[in-house]
Amino acid sequence: MKKLFPATAIGALVLLIVGTFADLRIDQALYQPGNGFSAFFERLAPLIGATVLMIGAALVFWTYKFIRENLAKLVLSGLVYLGSTLVGLALCYKYCHLFGVAYGVIVAILIACIVYKIPDELKQRYRWAGIAIVAVFLISMGMLEVAKIIWGRVRFRAMQSNLDLFTPWFHPNGKHYLSAVTVADNIKSFPSGHSQFAGATLLLCLLALVNPRWKNKESMVYGIALVYALVVMFSRMMQGAHFLSDVTVGFALPFLGLWLAHHLLLKQLSQHYPQEYELA
Repeated sequence: MKKLFPATAIGALVLLIVGTFADLRIDQALYQPGNGFSAFFERLAPLIGATVLMIGAALVFWTYKFIRENLAKLVLSGLVYLGSTLVGLALCYKYCHLFGVAYGVIVAILIACIVYKIPDELKQRYRWAGIAIVAVFLISMGMLEVAKIIWGRVRFRAMQSNLDLFTPWFHPNGKHYLSAVTVADNIKSFPSGHSQFAGATLLLCLLALVNPRWKNKESMVYGIALVYALVVMFSRMMQGAHFLSDVTVGFALPFLGLWLAHHLLLKQLSQHYPQEYELA
């Protein structure tokens, strides 16, 4: 992981530089409205993102031994669990409606059952990972939603009759172009929410890190999640929903949070389990 994080950061920076100069041309080349590939990932990414959040939430709460724990801890962790799970269910409903809610409820129950059976000696480690997952997911999502309001960038698919609506990613517009589009969502191109959902799947590598039997698989989990995130980012440009810079920044928000959380979690593990972990 010591090399993977810097390599990913350099790759994201390169993509952002490319997008700075070629955002419009790239979307013009990739745009395929109505294609099934991108429509599939438009629905899938929020469901997977919600699943990651609900995994983190379950780890925060269901890893406690309820009879022996401090009441304040249980109440606080319970509120985090309930709030984060509701956010996950809201995401499922927003993008997949009743099917999404059914999926979210079933998955939340299954996750809770699985987490509750984690061996006692590993529960504290998984709880730390859960806290990191929930914090990075919610903070990055909150930052993204604020940025969408400030930037007010017009989506590529909403400017087909007037390419003069295009603005570079570093140019905040606020509500300047609201009157030029049919719905307010069409000025929420920057950053990409689906890319944030996809980037958040990288947080699953923390689950491998905290398990002594799986920690040598951490790079593999990270690599699979990274490939998935890149596919989602590509699909969003195919739909004309986002530009390259949009998906890059959307991905970068949870990635940077993961990088920090990974360092802090590894530090915590090395302090409590020095024979198993070394702080890189």
